[in-house]
Amino acid sequence: MRVHSTGDVEEYAAAVEAFLKADPCARNVLLTIIDLVRSAPQTYPVAPSFWWVADSDAVVGAASWTPPYHLLVSSLPPEAAGDLVIDVIKRSTEHGPPLGGVNGPADSARVVAAAWTSATGDAIARDRLILLNELVSLVEVPVPLGARRHARAEEVTMLAAWLERFSAEVDHPAPANALAIAGHMVQSNHVDVWVVGDEVVCMVGYRDAAGVVRIGPVYTPPEHRNHGYGRRLTYEVTAEAIRRPDVDHAMLFTDAANPVSNSIYQQAGYQARGEHVEIDFAERSLAQGH
Repeated sequence: MRVHSTGDVEEYAAAVEAFLKADPCARNVLLTIIDLVRSAPQTYPVAPSFWWVADSDAVVGAASWTPPYHLLVSSLPPEAAGDLVIDVIKRSTEHGPPLGGVNGPADSARVVAAAWTSATGDAIARDRLILLNELVSLVEVPVPLGARRHARAEEVTMLAAWLERFSAEVDHPAPANALAIAGHMVQSNHVDVWVVGDEVVCMVGYRDAAGVVRIGPVYTPPEHRNHGYGRRLTYEVTAEAIRRPDVDHAMLFTDAANPVSNSIYQQAGYQARGEHVEIDFAERSLAQGH
């Protein structure tokens, strides 16, 4: 078994796309990162890094790191975690920034995190359970005042601010270039908004890869909450997506500890189908070398 690494997205894609597409819901974010690095490299201020694990000629694991976000891993053999971590430490030491954590399927992410803390002396500050929810059967939800439409170019600045607020509220790493991300989402028609009168009151982003549409982020400013805008917008985005002949599944991630968001999406027909984790590292010894 061997861990391979590269900074070339095309080399990585050639090696792992078949493996990722074999489980397109659980590995969806890894797939969409490939697409984003290809189509919108300006959204990443630091060059991404990629890894895959091969057992003879078969790929059995993949990982990508797009700072400031955490290392993202697929399911992978536990015995590969140590070699993967050694290579990630080398990448962080040579190019920076320090790694803030690891995300992925619960078992594999925790094995990688354990290997990281053992190798670096860092501690785990948080292990947050995230539910992978798949659409089972779309269920009609109430229609609030207003209507859905695609976001417009003149709304990019507002949406960028909302992306930053969303990250702060859910305690995720802040986007390094929210304006570039929002601009790409609008340009590629991957964000819809709910409008009441002339006011935009909610946004829902979405991505598709390998026949799967992944919903998120969903954000409603505090002053517009408790009206059902996010629930209905999620429902309508999902309904439109699954009517497409190239879409087989719809999915989204939720914080297992947030009963409100889990209830909202369950009402529209989503059900938990897998457990992922977001693991944050505490004060990092590697940071002292930068």
